[in-house]
Amino acid sequence: MLQKSYHTKTTDLISQFIQTKMDCGFTAGELSDFLTSHGVSVNKTTVYRNLDKMTENGKLIKHKSLIADGFVYQTAEEENHCEEHIHFQCCKCGSVIHLSDEKTSEYLKSLSEDLGLQINLNLSSLNGICQKCRKQGEH
Repeated sequence: MLQKSYHTKTTDLISQFIQTKMDCGFTAGELSDFLTSHGVSVNKTTVYRNLDKMTENGKLIKHKSLIADGFVYQTAEEENHCEEHIHFQCCKCGSVIHLSDEKTSEYLKSLSEDLGLQINLNLSSLNGICQKCRKQGEH
């Protein structure tokens, strides 16, 4: 039996929020704050349930946050082919960047073959300081 997908004000606002975060990661807290600022009061369980469902459906990727307890979510748009590349997560702002350049992809493929590994790229990330945070630190 197919489960129906309901479109409520909450789900529409979640979709709207995610569209504004196409180039960066976000937390459940940021989503919750967005919903509250748009007059929707939802408990944390509902927020996490929606995020988990979107992760299971392949619409989001979930990374352990390096700057706080919890997770950072990012969109997993088909055109980004997130299962084919590794990601970079900033230790200061938590943003997640797609590392889809050819050299990185070739290295990961070679590493997998040489060591006989099956790397899950959706769950893999390098950690450091992003360009934006580095520039802010120079001031």
